[in-house]
Amino acid sequence: MIRLGSFDPAVSPAAREEYLRRVEEATRVRISDLADGSDRIALVPLQTDAQQPMSVTDIQQGLAAAGFFPSGAIDGICGYRTLSAMRLFQEYVRTVEGLPMIPDGRFGATSQQQLRRWISARLTTRWEPTIRAWRTGPSGAGEYADWLNLLDRVKQRYLASPNRMLQLVSAFTRASDTRDVTRWDFSPDAIHLIGVRRQEASGKFDDIFVLLIKGLVFKFQGSTEPGSSTNPAGVPYLVQGQHDYHFGWHKKQYLALRPLHLDRGVLVVRSGDLRLDEADLDNGLEANASINVHWGGKGRTFDVKSWSEGCQVINGSAYVDDEDALIDCSTFAAANNGELAANPSRTRGAYNVLLDLVTAMSGDMSSNAVRYTLLVESDLDLAPSLKQRLIDARARAVAILA
Repeated sequence: MIRLGSFDPAVSPAAREEYLRRVEEATRVRISDLADGSDRIALVPLQTDAQQPMSVTDIQQGLAAAGFFPSGAIDGICGYRTLSAMRLFQEYVRTVEGLPMIPDGRFGATSQQQLRRWISARLTTRWEPTIRAWRTGPSGAGEYADWLNLLDRVKQRYLASPNRMLQLVSAFTRASDTRDVTRWDFSPDAIHLIGVRRQEASGKFDDIFVLLIKGLVFKFQGSTEPGSSTNPAGVPYLVQGQHDYHFGWHKKQYLALRPLHLDRGVLVVRSGDLRLDEADLDNGLEANASINVHWGGKGRTFDVKSWSEGCQVINGSAYVDDEDALIDCSTFAAANNGELAANPSRTRGAYNVLLDLVTAMSGDMSSNAVRYTLLVESDLDLAPSLKQRLIDARARAVAILA
């Protein structure tokens, strides 16, 4: 079985050391400092035989041909990007083809049989025409273009009339990973993640996040609200606007999106209660490097509480795919790290889909950094059809998870 850390025997020690060095450089954490668990890589040679006919190189080449591993390194090492491509393939077989499969990143006989079927039939993803059109230039129609148009309109609104929070961002003199409104950039060449802060805080996992990548639109359930904090100054609310994020580790346990620069952080405002209001801005802003975009367990309709101390949290139970279908992951999504460690058939569910799309599908993009834009609910008034789509997505997710 091929899994994270498997490598072909022909891969040299120097190549293995170089791979690990690049992982540490990209994630900015030494592998030896990571907590034990499924996300900590340990390189183990793979032996092929009748039960294990495919090599890591075979898997990488097959996934690349099928469209799940664009410009991925065919290096014989099952690293994090290869793992994401394998899980993305398994999820596609499960949801689009409707075949029994758990997207756990363990590529055994069943997964290899399915990939060999794809290779033999020269199958590619249904996304390929959309991605091909995206490569030729921004489309003037479709939900992807509608979101980019909305983001540009929101920017123009705040350039003309910035609210007090955005004025404080502009006046912040120290370096941070939060962009002044003049630097908001919604280029289709980048990966965009959008969160929407609702007008009335609920303390529940009932927000929707929108991922824009290569002309595709996916939606995820989670929360933009902080649930608790031990800081006497109050809970940190991420400020409205655009922020630069990059892959790293959440509490050295699993991969998440972290502020681009560890010595900067994104801007937050503290609140003495679980409600952000105008008076909280009197205390000014602070840069905080611990505000990640990370997994929030199964989610359902539970309270956010200690899942988020200002982080943006993505749940595992369900997501809305590129064709606007609600995808249920609740049968294999773990509730927490304890369940994940105790049961190898459990995964982080929908959260992995977001992670894998960004990791596996960005190999031929200029960067896999993510521009995270936090909107407020009233911004959606500029695009009523998109607002209704989010309302519908939220209602469907809550209904399936209640």
